[in-house]
Amino acid sequence: MAFWLSLTDVDKARAVANRALEKLNIRETEEKKNIWLALLNLENTYGTVESLDNVYQKAVVVNDPKTIHFALIEIYQRSQKFEEATMVFKTLTKKFNRSKKVWLLWCLFLFTTDKPQEARFQFSRALNCLPKTKQFDLIFKFAQLEFKHGDPERARTIFENLLTTKPKRLDVWSVYIDMETKQKALSKARNIFERVLTLNFSTKKMKFMFKKYLRFEQKHGEPKDVERVTQKAQEYICLLYTSDAADDLL
Repeated sequence: MAFWLSLTDVDKARAVANRALEKLNIRETEEKKNIWLALLNLENTYGTVESLDNVYQKAVVVNDPKTIHFALIEIYQRSQKFEEATMVFKTLTKKFNRSKKVWLLWCLFLFTTDKPQEARFQFSRALNCLPKTKQFDLIFKFAQLEFKHGDPERARTIFENLLTTKPKRLDVWSVYIDMETKQKALSKARNIFERVLTLNFSTKKMKFMFKKYLRFEQKHGEPKDVERVTQKAQEYICLLYTSDAADDLL
């Protein structure tokens, strides 16, 4: 295909792809999928709306439909065809409205095409469609999108609500800190670190957080800040040993 396209002979490139689809063993699903994706790219670049739609309609029948839809969206985004990408997302959310990935990718697309209000609207729709088992993680991931591409204050509110619901989710605390750090909101990040250290996490998790806090201060803080965190870690270790000793006496 690449050879004929380099000679701008689109018809021969199509013929090569179609012959490959006919000759490949039925079990060679990955190879066949790659040819279908190449055909989608070909028709988007050199073909018509009708020829692209024809390939797309065939591709979704013989491949995983979600994979083909994602690939077509990526093709449209690369070629700045945002209206067409939006139409594919609308199709996806009808067919796979219980897929967290589908909703999050649409929200990301909307944020990155300067439609934050629409992204928030689709997020609210997603909450109504997804089962409760997927909702916490959806909110967690959306909060990160809001931090990166939207309004950090809105994102902070979402993170705070998440942590009110599940204060023992160390992964949420950790990502919250990372988001604030990327925003260069260092005092806010420090405040979150300090809040975490007051919670009753396991020794393993506390060790993780102290190490993370120390790396943070080594990179962003002053020597006194590094010393302060080191001192806190030492105090925590002493408290552990004291507790263990007390347990031994009982």
